[in-house]
Amino acid sequence: MRLTDLLEAEVRTEDGAALGRVHDLWVRRLKRRSPDGYELRVVGLVLGGRGIRERFGARTARREAPIADAELIEWERVVEVDGDAGTVLVRGQ
Repeated sequence: MRLTDLLEAEVRTEDGAALGRVHDLWVRRLKRRSPDGYELRVVGLVLGGRGIRERFGARTARREAPIADAELIEWERVVEVDGDAGTVLVRGQ
């Protein structure tokens, strides 16, 4: 799976509640794996308007407020990714 496969995926909880769509991803660089690149790990899915702004590089420079809980889904909460259906199933909070 490619990271771009997650963009615009619909996010739902296990009980069916719609949370929004993935507009950006948070990744962490783990270690250097070769001279050409780095090993990356997805650490979160960013939803909502903030996610759209970050996806297109408009990092709310005037307001460096942290992303709200409703706008960030930690990767540990992801239960299932269905690339064919374009959905991500997550555990509720």
